[in-house]
Amino acid sequence: MPFTSIKNKAGLEHAAFWLFMFFFVFDYHFLENNWSEAIGSTLLELLTYAAIIYLNLFLLIPKLLKTKRLGWYLLSLAAVAAGYALLMRVTGWEHHFYDIGGWRNVFSMLLNTSLFLLISTLYWYFKQWQEERERQLVLRSEKLEAELKFLRTQISPHFIFNTLNNIYSLALEGHENAAPMVAKLSGILRYVLYEGAGERVFLKKEMEALRQYVDLFLLKKPRSRNVDFFVEGSQNGWQIAPMLLVNIVENALKHSNLEQDETAWVKIHAEISEEGSLVFMVENSVSNLESVSEPGGIGLPNLRRQLEINYPGSYQMEMKSEGQIFGVTLRLNLKKA
Repeated sequence: MPFTSIKNKAGLEHAAFWLFMFFFVFDYHFLENNWSEAIGSTLLELLTYAAIIYLNLFLLIPKLLKTKRLGWYLLSLAAVAAGYALLMRVTGWEHHFYDIGGWRNVFSMLLNTSLFLLISTLYWYFKQWQEERERQLVLRSEKLEAELKFLRTQISPHFIFNTLNNIYSLALEGHENAAPMVAKLSGILRYVLYEGAGERVFLKKEMEALRQYVDLFLLKKPRSRNVDFFVEGSQNGWQIAPMLLVNIVENALKHSNLEQDETAWVKIHAEISEEGSLVFMVENSVSNLESVSEPGGIGLPNLRRQLEINYPGSYQMEMKSEGQIFGVTLRLNLKKA
């Protein structure tokens, strides 16, 4: 929370407290409809209470309690209480504020002083706890933001270098796919750097980037055409956390071994309901050389961590492995644009 907001909030808390105290004390002094005398007495009494509270908040607590000098702090509180009682006696305010005479007055004065000292000390402890909690929330938010940025860029180095190597090889051969691959890679990088840096992106743009990713992969091996990509439902008006779905697709393309196996296949199906529920299903064949039980790598753990940050407790991700087929199904609720 910005410093000005904290300061304004504290000011409102103080104003509310003294307004409450004014009416509470005013009711005690308001006798025989004497408004001016009641208001004057109330303000004078509140002034003494304010002196006690702010002396504790702005001097005793910072100088003694905060610096761990507890003994001196307790002695100072006792001195404030004794000073208040002495002030009441010397000025004659004792008979103005307290009806009972004698030592009962002294006891009442010490009790009042102790009460306001306790209130101010508890208030200080509460504000310390509140500020520490806000600091922890800010730190947690900054940490999660940094972690998200890292997670979103984890797919980039391996994919980019691999793609550049393929473009280089095709360019040396004078292959017609070299130029389209550069164009599609440029579009993906633009999306990752600009669109993917935000908290949310339009679902339609995420799907377009996903299609570019698949097309770019297929351009590397023109014979690999066994990839189905189907989107059902309206993509308009919905937003999603960026760079989520690509982890599932990257995992499927990698472990299906499309580049070497012409019989390999990948099926990608996205279904968007009218209420904004997304079901994203990806199935792929698994090469005989792959471990069917663990076809992951960093992609799926990366995805799961991003989901925990962006959709805590509100997503479902299922993985299944049946024979030479591996599948991932992700369910989550999209945000309205």
